[in-house]
Amino acid sequence: MARLRKPSAADLETRRRKNREFMRKARQQQREELHEMAGIVVQLEEQYAELCRRSASATQAVDVASNYQCSQNNGDYAVAVELIKRLGAEKLLLQTMIQQKVAWTRQLQRILDFEASNRQCMRQLPGMLDASAKIDMLDADQAAEELGFHPLTEWDLTRIILDNKWNMGHVQNHLLAPPELDTSSDTRTRRMQAFGWDIVQRVDGGVMECVFTKRFSGLDIRGLMQRTWSNDMQLAKFRKIKAETRRLQVLQQMNPHAYVLIRDVYSPTAISTFRSVFVRFLVEASKELPPSAGDANCQTLTGTGYVLGTQSVGTDHVRIMPGDENLAWAGLALSIEAFDVVDSSTGETYQQIRWTGSNDYGSEEHAQRNAADTMQGVLRWEMLVIAPALNLVSLNH
Repeated sequence: MARLRKPSAADLETRRRKNREFMRKARQQQREELHEMAGIVVQLEEQYAELCRRSASATQAVDVASNYQCSQNNGDYAVAVELIKRLGAEKLLLQTMIQQKVAWTRQLQRILDFEASNRQCMRQLPGMLDASAKIDMLDADQAAEELGFHPLTEWDLTRIILDNKWNMGHVQNHLLAPPELDTSSDTRTRRMQAFGWDIVQRVDGGVMECVFTKRFSGLDIRGLMQRTWSNDMQLAKFRKIKAETRRLQVLQQMNPHAYVLIRDVYSPTAISTFRSVFVRFLVEASKELPPSAGDANCQTLTGTGYVLGTQSVGTDHVRIMPGDENLAWAGLALSIEAFDVVDSSTGETYQQIRWTGSNDYGSEEHAQRNAADTMQGVLRWEMLVIAPALNLVSLNH
């Protein structure tokens, strides 16, 4: 077996030299790689910085463009909103002007119709009061001091007459509707017939509404309204119809067929006096009436005649003054219609009388009392004004 030869010193030196050379080359290679990597890092940093700079520039440009676009959009939106508002305001103004024009046209036509009717009425009824009629006039200064009343104008009179016509029409439409269409409580609406009158009365709180309707034959409605007008202007005669009346004075004569009056009515309650300041007027009128019950053609009839109206007006002292603790103000709205009616289908001629009222006495107790007083007043009026005209005789004969 051969023995291993021990390396010589020269071999060891050669091996060590090779190892040192290998290690030197390896370290040199590492240094070159590190230097190269450092260069690459520098390049990457420069590229990153350039990219960041470009990105910032692009973002800034985008922001500027976006801000410009937003500003432009906001400006366009603001302009659009302003335009819409302006157009809406112009449309509303135009609609208001059109409605106002229509309202003024209707009002003007109503005024012209009223003035024409008033002139016709004045021609046909030049003097409604008897020469012997005694009218109690209250001095204008006293009326202003005691009642706060100031004289009305012709425009006020026209408005009051039109308001009365509308109010009475509303009451008639409400109370004369078929019972099955009446939405009000049955306990507050009473329908009855008494002495030939068709009566409908309704009490709602302190307001009493009523409609009394009756047909007559051979009645002179002109004379009827003249007697009614004369009686309503004189306390002594009016008390024959409403005995509780304590005061009836004229505050203003607006024309021969329109007066402003004050009336105090006694009440046997805690409120001892009900006071009203109202306009009483007489106008010529015509009205469409429902057909007769036996009319197979259901032809609408036309009534022509007169309307005697009563409508409360406000004063500066519609509040309770010192010393008037037992006094209350009552709101009155009343119309007495007297029409000549000719039924062309039957040739029948008759007269229709209709009382319509809406009075506000402030409480249900006083409204119920007013309902009973109104019914008695209508019957007394018929006996005082109509019965002599018809020469009614006793049923015993």
